[in-house]
This record gives sequence, structure tokens and C-alpha cells, in this order.
Amino acid sequence: MPRKKSIPAITTAIALNSVARASLIPIIGSEVALSKLPGTGGTAVRDLGVTLITDQEYSTRDRTIPAREIFYVDGSKPTADGPWRGEADKLAWIDERTGFECIMLRDPRRGHLSGYVGVPRDHPLWGWDHEAVPADLGIEVHGGLTYSRICKDGPEPVRRRIRTEATRICHVPPVPPKFEPLTQATDHSPDAHVWWFGFACNHLYDLIPVDGPRSKHFMGAETKAEYRDDAYVVREILNLAGQLRAVGDGEAVPAREGPPLPPVGLDPSTGG
Repeated sequence: MPRKKSIPAITTAIALNSVARASLIPIIGSEVALSKLPGTGGTAVRDLGVTLITDQEYSTRDRTIPAREIFYVDGSKPTADGPWRGEADKLAWIDERTGFECIMLRDPRRGHLSGYVGVPRDHPLWGWDHEAVPADLGIEVHGGLTYSRICKDGPEPVRRRIRTEATRICHVPPVPPKFEPLTQATDHSPDAHVWWFGFACNHLYDLIPVDGPRSKHFMGAETKAEYRDDAYVVREILNLAGQLRAVGDGEAVPAREGPPLPPVGLDPSTGG
């Protein structure tokens, strides 16, 4: 039997110079994935099948994000060719326009993407349940809001194991990335009590990468279900950030960027 190709292990953070960048290809999956990291500098570290790249730019088909953290998780999406090929599994950054923290995150079981925006404690919607947000505020995002919660597992400045951070909806800890888990940190993030609002791309009109009961769901053909890629999700995150910023400033929400949203009424599910 042919030997299974081994994936290199990184046990300490390495600087991403030109030589180190090339060594990332078998780790993050493909040259396509590497092409999404156009910037210079940054570091990479790997633990338990998860690769974390920090302080590196990330490119979708229509914009480049100055990411603080980019995660690639082994087995999080199909290995077959598809629009998900080369995509990150978590992307965390601060939106330069609004100052809000943003996260794109892949569901580890089904492979679809979701988006999240964190608002600070002085925001008028801080602490609100997503289902209670008044419709007349003008918050419009793919599938409607499906998530509202304070930083997952509580607001704390501790960097956990990389595999835990890869699925955590929380601010980026203000400590440098290390392979060894930290137990204490002296600096607290100024946004330690961020309240997150989010949406999911797992509705009736969304294609789910991993086969499951909803991959061939009722009315899938009629609604033209399609995979919502990283470009789509990042754009929706930025739309949501702009809307939340306007609400916080007491202004009218800005016009949405991108195509019209699918009618929420097509899907009896609220997503998640």
C-alpha cells in the first residue's frame, strides 16, 4: 500500500519569509490556499492538526483583509475541488472602517461559513438577544441574525490551545502566539467584554459542503442553493459591521454592498 503523505509539524512559531511560505503548501492544503496569503511577514504555528497564521493579509476574490489570525483546520471541509478549496477555516480581523472586531468561521462538522461582528459595551445593542433586535433598525444580513453572545467561554485574555481558538468566537488575545498554552496573561484586551452578533450560511438556499440531511433538502433546486464562499461571507460581515456602527452612532444604516439577499421567508429554519 502507498504510504500516506505526512504533514509537517510546527512546534514553535516560525517567521514567514519566502522559504517558509513555500513550506506551508502541504500544511494549509494547496497552492490555492497560499495564494490567498499575499502579504509578507507574519508567523505560523501548528498544533493538533490546526495551523495558525498571524499578522498576515488574506485575500478573497474581491478584497484583501489585514487579518490578525488565520486558521486552517484539517478535515474541516471536503478534499474534493469546490469553491471552498484554499479557503481559511477561521479569519479574525479588526474592520478599519468601524473599529469592530470581525470573525469568519467554518462549522467544523458541516463545512459552511458563518460571520460575526463584536460590539463594545457602550453600544446600544450590547447584551441584546438577536431575536429582539428591532427590525426597523435596518439590520439586514444573510439569513438574518442567528447568534448573540458575549465572548465564548467568557471574556478572558488567555490564549488557549490553538485547536480551541480555531472555533472560538472571541476577541484575539493580546499576547503573542506560542505553541505552549498560556495559563496567565497580564494585559486585558480593551474589548474584553465584546458582545457578538452573527449569521450563518446554512439555510435552505445555501449549499452545505459536507454531505448531510440538508445537502439535498426540500426545495433546494427551487431556491438555487449555492455555497457562500469567503468573499460573500466577508462582504456580509463588513455590511453587518457598518450597520451596527450606524446604529451605535444613531445614524441611518448605510446601503448594503453586494447582491440582494435571499428572502428569509424561504427558510423555516433560523439557522445557527
